[in-house]
This record gives sequence, structure tokens and C-alpha cells, in this order.
Amino acid sequence: MKRITLTAALVAAAIVPAGPVAVATAAGPTASSAATKKPAKKKATKKKKKVTNFTVCRRGCPFSSIQKAVDAAPAGATVKIKPGTYTEGVDVKDTKDNLKIIGLGTKPEEVVLEGKGAKRPDGNPAQNGIFVDGADNVEMRNITAQNFPANGFFVRNCDGYVMDRLIAGFNRAYGLYAFNCIGGRMTYSKGFGHGDSAFYIGQTPFQEKPKPSLISHVEGYENVLGYSGTNSKYVTIQFSEFYNNGAGVAPNTLGSEKFPPAQDGKVTDNLVYWNNFNYFKAGSKVKPLPAATGSFQYPTGVGIVLLGTTNWDIRANLVFGNFKWGIMTVSDPTYAPATNRNNKVRFNVMGAAYDDANGTDVWNDGAGSGNCWENQSAGTTYDAGALPQPLLYPGCNNPQNATDLTQVAEVADYLTKTEAQEESWKKHPHPPRADRTPIDGQGG
Repeated sequence: MKRITLTAALVAAAIVPAGPVAVATAAGPTASSAATKKPAKKKATKKKKKVTNFTVCRRGCPFSSIQKAVDAAPAGATVKIKPGTYTEGVDVKDTKDNLKIIGLGTKPEEVVLEGKGAKRPDGNPAQNGIFVDGADNVEMRNITAQNFPANGFFVRNCDGYVMDRLIAGFNRAYGLYAFNCIGGRMTYSKGFGHGDSAFYIGQTPFQEKPKPSLISHVEGYENVLGYSGTNSKYVTIQFSEFYNNGAGVAPNTLGSEKFPPAQDGKVTDNLVYWNNFNYFKAGSKVKPLPAATGSFQYPTGVGIVLLGTTNWDIRANLVFGNFKWGIMTVSDPTYAPATNRNNKVRFNVMGAAYDDANGTDVWNDGAGSGNCWENQSAGTTYDAGALPQPLLYPGCNNPQNATDLTQVAEVADYLTKTEAQEESWKKHPHPPRADRTPIDGQGG
């Protein structure tokens, strides 16, 4: 999750005169200059050829290893990778600002970083497909990273990054992962089979003039979480699909990372559906990492979760077919920064509009201040607590919030369960969708 410096060496050649220095006088040349020796020949020095081609392939290219090409390339260069499978992990040091690592296939599946048996440059097992440690504005495009013990594509301690047209599959923790960075883009990519989330932006530093981060046109499926971002800030998630995960989209505030809370984010114009993956079941191909929420498990059967967020806008999403809750908002009473404040849930199209109901469309524990719900689609259902609905789910004109202890007890009970979370789901068949098959409680 976190920087180094490259220096260039300059070599100066000194030319020594072939004989003693002759001093001229008014009378004429000196005696030594009269017997001039034949000057010695200069030794020819071979100029080192500058490397400008950083293309990688198995045979016939300047480099047969992506790591060697990255090590040789200066900041701002482009490393091009021809189609093939490369069993290696790639480390990009902080001296490589603006480096580009580009797969040359017609699609990302043609350039594969394989984690099984992959090694780091020091000979130890590789943990990540590509790990960018402190370099700014590194671009990664058109590549697949799979089966790594940690992450597919991982950047940390950076100012800007581009992850575009990538595929991350069955890495142990995260697919596309940005930590302690400001600004950046994850676009047109897929992530599946992860023990935490397919897409993650976390520990975003506070900024007076924020550089936004963008997640757009991505697909996250068959993960514990489609998107997760602990203490993430200035993030927009848009025009994407999150389906067949345990939970679809989950910005959150936790004490495990710096710079709480998660704040100033948008989740807009996404499809969030069928997030009913019960990965707790025996035989699941996805093994969840230990939950960062301590004694509480992550929820399954949920579309969008706000855990202790501040000033997030959940707007114009299509949320359907999630068997527990469509959108849930919950605070952590044991950690003050993780209290929901000033979040807006507006203009979302919920299950009934798709003839594919959520268990309940909207759930809230009532905690925090300034949170509001309004203008969801017709037929939207609200999970009833002890408080009247206008107080538990107020509109956005001067909202007043109050904790509902009935709701708190309900969610606490739900999150202490693992596989048995499924027992309270409201299940039903889904209308078919092209090229999509629901998981619906299966473990694999």
C-alpha cells in the first residue's frame, strides 16, 4: 500500500597530452618542441546503444520478461506486451512515473499474468500481478491478472493512475486495488472471484482541492463484494454492473485504515442486481478474507451498503433481485467516525419496476444526521422499524434522524450469521437477462 529514487550517472572522459607541455618564447620554439613525438592514437570508445524498444514476447523481442522491460524502461516509456501467458509478478518502483504497460492483444484475455508459480524479482513468490509502489500516473491497459495470492493490479502512495480494459480473476484479495492514492481511473474492466472485492479504492487522503477518482463501465461479479472502499473519498462509481456478489457496492468507514470517514462519493446510473452469492457455503470457489468488521460478517443478499459514510449520493441506480435488501444504510455505534451523515438516496429504480423484487428495497438503522430518502420508483418498499416511516426515512428537505433500536437489533443479528444469513432471504425466480445466470445462494 505505499515511494524510491533513480539517479543517472554521468561519466567525463579526460584526455591527457601525449608529451611534456611546450612553452613558446619570443625567441622561437623550445628544444623539446623541435623533437616532436608522433602523438599516441586515441583509444576508440564504444558508445552504448540507447534502448528505446521495450516490447516483450517469448522469443524474438528485446525482452522476454515484463519485469526486465519495466526495469529497463525510463519514466514515461511504454512497455508493450505481445499475446501470451507470463508466469511472473511485476513490480513498478517509484522512479517510473508516467510509465505505460500495455497488452498488444485484441482483448485483455490474450495477455495473461499467471499467479500460479509466479516469482518476484528477488525469487520470492509474487503476491500481485502488477504492483505499482509510489509511481505516479502509471497506466495499465488490456491485460489479465489471475490466481495471485493477493491482488491483480495494485497501486499505492500515488498521484494518479489508469487501470483500463483489465481483467482480474480469482486473486485472493482484490482485483483492481488503489490504496493511499489521489485521483485515478478504473474503466472498462472486469473483476471476479475475489475474497474481498473486485474494485477497491481505500484510505484516500483528505484534499483541499480534491482530485476525483472514477470507476466507470466495469463489471464486478462472484466476489465477496463488488466494490469496497474503506475511508474512500471523492469517488464516482457510474455506468457499471455489480451482480452475483455477496453485496454489490459497499463504501465504508473503518478504523483499520487512515483518514476516516468515507466521504464525498457518488454511486450513480449503475445496475446492481442478484447479489445473492452465499460464499460462506462449503465448496465455494471463493474463500472470503476475514471480515474487516471484526466479529460481524459482511452482509449477503444486498445491493448497495453504506457503512458509516458522509455525504454520499446514491442516485438513479437500477437495484433489483437482491434477496435481503436493495439499499441499506448502517452506522457503527462503536466507532464514532463510522456514523452516517448527510447521505442522499434518491431517484433509484427499485425491484418492483423490474418485476424482480428485492427482499425489501430500502433498510436504515436511523442513526446519524442529515440522511434522506426520496423519489424512488413507484412501489418501493421500506423496512419497518419501531419509528414512524417519515422519521426513519425522511425526505431531503431538512431531514431529522433518530436511531431505531429495533433496526439495530435486526442488523446485529443478521451480521453475526454466516451461511444462515440466507434463511431470511425472500427468494423468487428472476426474469432472464442475456448472458447472465444468477447464483442465488449457491456457494460456487
